[in-house]
Amino acid sequence: MKKQTGFIQIEPNLRLWVETYGDDSNEAILFISGAGANSSFWSDKLCKNLANRNFCVIKYDHRDFGYSTKVDYEKNPFDVMQLTKDAITILDSLSVTKAHVVGHSMGGFIVQLLAIHYPDRIISMTSASASTNSGNIPPPPPKTWEIFMENNPTNNFNNDLQGFLKVWKYLNGTAEFDKKLAVEYTKNLYDRQDIIGAIGDSHVKAQANLTDRTEQLQEVKIPALIIHGEEDYLVHKFGGIQTAACIPNSKLVLIPKMGHVLFNCTILERFEQEIIQFLIKNKRKTNPS
Repeated sequence: MKKQTGFIQIEPNLRLWVETYGDDSNEAILFISGAGANSSFWSDKLCKNLANRNFCVIKYDHRDFGYSTKVDYEKNPFDVMQLTKDAITILDSLSVTKAHVVGHSMGGFIVQLLAIHYPDRIISMTSASASTNSGNIPPPPPKTWEIFMENNPTNNFNNDLQGFLKVWKYLNGTAEFDKKLAVEYTKNLYDRQDIIGAIGDSHVKAQANLTDRTEQLQEVKIPALIIHGEEDYLVHKFGGIQTAACIPNSKLVLIPKMGHVLFNCTILERFEQEIIQFLIKNKRKTNPS
């Protein structure tokens, strides 16, 4: 199983960091992270497992995050539709005609937009910890914003770590919190870029013009897996329930005790296995020998 890393030029002054696993002649899977999350959200274990099952796995850092080019958002604003087009550009650059797409949180929004606007490029979709952006979805509790506001990183990992751990523990739901997983994840954020102030702020701003996708999703015909944590304090579980209700060919998986992030080995294993089994079920072609 081979792993390759490198940059893809998206615009004259913009490069995205991309990692691929497996044979590029195999059926492709594109993993899409959420706001303020880089490609490491999707574990090497998950990617290698799928590559060993004859998929070509692709994951990447969004613009203005991770190893990818940083953007002055005030001078060069972008929205989630632009991030959706970035995903298509990655597929085009890798000569991938059709792919399975898997997204978490904002990545789930992008997956939904891909299914709506580029259905001919999508084999199956997995939308995790996301919603339709309907006004009927309960907002996060006030404590969520309080926890976020208390965390004010200054690009010093050792000094900032406790602030992040408080956020991760809260967003982990009611599952037992695996501090080791959380520390490794946070260290990776700092290894890839400076972390100062609100993490993923430009990605949050990019979501400002998102509209309700309920009616558009009702026209989506591709197979869909919708995963959500029962204890998600950022995107209410009704967001996942409603998403699944909109898409005719969908499967809903609600995971007890799971929050918005996955810092529990048992929960993470369940989450990844749900994705793996769904992708295997919807695999279209036999791997060349």
